[in-house]
Amino acid sequence: MCLLYLMPTAPLEDDDLFWDRYHSLSLTRQEKIDRFIFPKDKQLSLAAGLAFQAGLADYDLREQQLTIAEHQNGKPYLPQYPELFFNIAHSEQLAICAFSSREIGADVERMAPVDLELARRFFDNSEYRDIIAADCPSEAFYDYWVLKESYLKATGLGFKLPLDAFRIARKDSTGKNQLRVYQDNIQMPYGFYLTTVLENYKLAVCTNGDQPEMELRFL
Repeated sequence: MCLLYLMPTAPLEDDDLFWDRYHSLSLTRQEKIDRFIFPKDKQLSLAAGLAFQAGLADYDLREQQLTIAEHQNGKPYLPQYPELFFNIAHSEQLAICAFSSREIGADVERMAPVDLELARRFFDNSEYRDIIAADCPSEAFYDYWVLKESYLKATGLGFKLPLDAFRIARKDSTGKNQLRVYQDNIQMPYGFYLTTVLENYKLAVCTNGDQPEMELRFL
């Protein structure tokens, strides 16, 4: 079971609530928020911290008591709890944090008009063909975008692996609808969860192993 915490920023536009929640976070997290200039960015950073805090609390943990380290490619982890994995993402007015007992990556993007030339230039050819053939190509673009980003984050490679160096397939070799990822035509041992939340946000979670069983918790 993977737990996914979602925190919209709209409630944090209230100054009293913003500062009340701000002071509930660790000093390290507060310093991250302070580095932003614009209120929108501060609210999004706070929302990410609150999603992370809520997840930790369900494991009876507090950020103030933890050491958060980074792998060589910058992916954060908890050295005191090597069996617990997490990943944070945010977009526009929504922050998310995913927790799992397996390596995990998460991504969220608010959908907006998009130039599909981006898919032709940066995605695998099979992905581009699927996008332009879709009933709603722009929505299909965002499906692939969050799926690919979540895989990069789960592996910890980030953009060290070019977006066209691997491909997401929506069907397996038998034609069954099942999300899979391939590098050099070799199926990689990762599974995906893909959904739409709050009407116009695409969200994907990738874990090492089979397709993750997800529980979404809105804060």
